[in-house]
Amino acid sequence: MANPAVDERDDRAGAGIGGHRPIAGRDMSRSPFWALLAFGAVAALGGITLWSAPAPMMAPWDNFILLDGAYRILQGQAPSTDFASPIGPLVYGLTAIGMRMQRVPSLAAVGYGSVVFLGIVAVLGWLVARRRLPAPLAAGFTVFVAVVVVAVRPLGYSAGNTTYAMLYNRYGWALYATLLVLALLRPRVPMPPRALAGDGLILGALLGLLCYCKISFLLVGVGAVGAGLLLGTLPRRLLLALWAVVGFLLVGIAMWLAFGARAPDYLADFVATARAQRDGQRLSVLVRSVAVNLPVGLVAAAVIGGLLVSARRHGRPARPIWRLAAAAGYVLGSSVLVSVTNSQEKVDLPALVLIPLLLAGYAVGDAAPAGARPFRPPKPLLAGVAVLLVGTAGLVAARDMVAIGRAVALRGEVAAPAPSQRMASDRLRDFVVPADATWQTAYRTANEVPAMMNDGMALLRRHVAPRDTVFTVALANPFSFALSLPPSRGEPLWWDVGIDFDRASHPSADRAFGNARWVMVPRMVPGRGCCQQTVQTMLDLYQPYLDRHFTETERTTDWILLARTQ
Repeated sequence: MANPAVDERDDRAGAGIGGHRPIAGRDMSRSPFWALLAFGAVAALGGITLWSAPAPMMAPWDNFILLDGAYRILQGQAPSTDFASPIGPLVYGLTAIGMRMQRVPSLAAVGYGSVVFLGIVAVLGWLVARRRLPAPLAAGFTVFVAVVVVAVRPLGYSAGNTTYAMLYNRYGWALYATLLVLALLRPRVPMPPRALAGDGLILGALLGLLCYCKISFLLVGVGAVGAGLLLGTLPRRLLLALWAVVGFLLVGIAMWLAFGARAPDYLADFVATARAQRDGQRLSVLVRSVAVNLPVGLVAAAVIGGLLVSARRHGRPARPIWRLAAAAGYVLGSSVLVSVTNSQEKVDLPALVLIPLLLAGYAVGDAAPAGARPFRPPKPLLAGVAVLLVGTAGLVAARDMVAIGRAVALRGEVAAPAPSQRMASDRLRDFVVPADATWQTAYRTANEVPAMMNDGMALLRRHVAPRDTVFTVALANPFSFALSLPPSRGEPLWWDVGIDFDRASHPSADRAFGNARWVMVPRMVPGRGCCQQTVQTMLDLYQPYLDRHFTETERTTDWILLARTQ
């Protein structure tokens, strides 16, 4: 039975998650060796990304969304004002910054924007982790979130499926993992007011970046702050809260000044998209996510149970371990929940790295209250922590590094693609879909997309004027960017039935087609590609409008071109 007096001393000493108390004296996490090692690895990742970008696109269509969103910002359009998007403007704005770094914008801009974001995340990750983790773990965490940012595969997909699809989810996970470290781990040294203000500013900045990345990440981020306040790992200090508000507002102001993003319009897009979500589909994703991540929960429960048994045997306080259990439970539960709003990420949930970090903080920290014997965790418990570290961070990082390595290995193919895989546009010069890419992407097998795009661009070149606008009845509009045409205004950035629109919740025809002069309709081929239901639903919804305002001009193997008549 735990000694109440020991529990009381433990609370007075300031122990929080894992019984970790601030350590007086020199903070070893400030060692320049570990900082240099971490940022040397980050610099290497950034250099590799700049050199190898862009990766070959095994799943191409989602990348047209990124390019179109960034191009619209580059052309002066404001996200959620001039075009609708339930995904925050962060990923599109960073790609627009990448485009500004090029003489002729291309897909490489996505990689350049990722390197910009890499610098931001790495600095925030180190500033947060160095105060809360032993130096080697702080460096490891910084490098881990850096890998998450620049890896070129969607989480949950194989390492060979290189693409920038759903890049915003990677940004969200990197930010969320950093926020969890700040919220759920106590600093290892006492925090003077200046350091507390700095933490508040970082906290607000992280919440602001999560907001403009993807609102679902913001919601669990706010929950993490609440959990930290309840568990006592975040100081309940007005100074922290005030600087957090400042940090959040600064991010909002920066998004408005840089990209024209206005929070009320963005929230309106998010609410409109939520109405189109299919509850049954999300429930099935939740069930699968719980099932595949159950082993992490079981191993963590076994380790925490072992810590409780060990604490009982040695007369140590149990309360910090229960707090540790609550924090780990929040990390696991919130990660599973937010993954439901993403794609099928399976076990690739980067924030789960916090579970072994919480346990490691207990194991290596100064967990003993005054007068007690130093804590020596049993070897089986340390083995459990190691298993969790490998299962949460190790596997994700390994797959990500293989994907990065594949992008490097195929750089020559991107630089000099086979003639059949070239897209006839200077702006798509490095948008290369390998000839052996068999992913069933929108409307065609992936390796057929270059020919489909070339057919569409040739069709438009025969008819459009330089200042004409084009709308595409498809997942995304690849033609405005490819042909340097002005983007139309009003329509959603992307269309995915059951995700951002359906038959009951969708934009009006006037808003959807806006000022479009031409409409491109992809021709479906039975049994080839995916997502044909989206095109059919759009045609069912808007065919009366198209019949009144447009007429067919020409059709080819892959496309039908409609011209506005009124």
